[in-house]
Amino acid sequence: MSTVTAWQVIGGSMRVFVFGDSFAATPTGWARMLDGEVSNFAQNGIGEYKIYKGLQTFLNFDKAVICHTSPWRVHTRVHPVHKNNPTRFNNDFMLNDVEYHSATNKDMKVVREYLENYYDPEYQEDTYRLFVNELMKIPNTIHITFHEPDDTKQITHNFNKIYKKHPGEINHMSEEGNKIIAEKVQALL
Repeated sequence: MSTVTAWQVIGGSMRVFVFGDSFAATPTGWARMLDGEVSNFAQNGIGEYKIYKGLQTFLNFDKAVICHTSPWRVHTRVHPVHKNNPTRFNNDFMLNDVEYHSATNKDMKVVREYLENYYDPEYQEDTYRLFVNELMKIPNTIHITFHEPDDTKQITHNFNKIYKKHPGEINHMSEEGNKIIAEKVQALL
């Protein structure tokens, strides 16, 4: 971006850390377009608990952008399908992914049966909101999401409409969608 920031005027470089799910994880996406020294720790397919835990290990930043995931992503220590995939090794469960893989993977069939018979959506919503609230208490953080607005009401900066208008392969968006997001996030920094 060509705009001069206050950090550049005083001769410094703002350290921006990015945490979150696949809407922030692609190295060629919107996060690389931000001003400053950007470190991207976002990971494909992770739930809010892993975002929370990841941020706890890195508190030495000027600003952090937290890209919140869906409340419907269910935590797991090990994902039976993606555990050996270098870009998805830390995945949590999402119903559409579970449904797809349960046809050919016996472990995912067990996960699907659990989700269909024992999953508690109220618990899932409550724990999601607790983690989001804890993350929002951390100073110098900006909170964004791309997930359904009804599911993520407590997050003010929801870019779901931009994502849907500009679908693509980079963080689920086109190059144009990523540019729009970078401009919006830069304005929040």
